[in-house]
Amino acid sequence: MEMYESEAKRKWQKENTTFIGVKLQNGETDRDILTFLQSQKERGIGYQTIIKAAIREYMENHKEETE
Repeated sequence: MEMYESEAKRKWQKENTTFIGVKLQNGETDRDILTFLQSQKERGIGYQTIIKAAIREYMENHKEETE
């Protein structure tokens, strides 16, 4: 039964989600972002939640540019 559920879940994800990866450098370039993300994770806030919120805020502040 687990195999069936696993296959069903993979099928649903393939049809209903999009994966976008972001590579961040451990050095000075992205250290501030990585430190912030880690601090939020320690508070129980996931990376995906933070990234989505940041993108939505950016979109809201730049509506005229994205229309």
